[in-house]
Amino acid sequence: MKVECLGDRGSDLPVHEIDRFGTEHTVFDVSVGREYRVYAMSLGEASLEVLIADDTGKPGWYPLSLFKVTDPRLPGHWEFARMPSEGAADAGDLLTTDTARWGYPQLVHSEEHNIGLIEREYEDLRTFSLEQNRYEDTEDRAGPL
Repeated sequence: MKVECLGDRGSDLPVHEIDRFGTEHTVFDVSVGREYRVYAMSLGEASLEVLIADDTGKPGWYPLSLFKVTDPRLPGHWEFARMPSEGAADAGDLLTTDTARWGYPQLVHSEEHNIGLIEREYEDLRTFSLEQNRYEDTEDRAGPL
């Protein structure tokens, strides 16, 4: 799945998403017009988010409303998980409000991995990098995913 960036500021979000992702003055690490590969999706608090490698080269969760889908095909190895019925999963001091997540297996089944990406933990970034390489290898053999 690939998306093209349509907006890079909090003011580009629908009103109901602004507080969840910062303020109207927030500037996101994405570039308008650039295409990004999606590594996972998450549904939480009535907002769909995508996990991409942003302009910093690191993984980041962004609201789908900043993008348009340019390639809707989902990778065959993706998995899906529904989060606890309370709509929140506890991972130490952080609390995520995902109700569902789909993407590469480690991310879907390990809240610790998700939090590790957010906190930039070495092993979790390494796992994400391996996942990025998996997509590149697949495209090299079979053409664009």
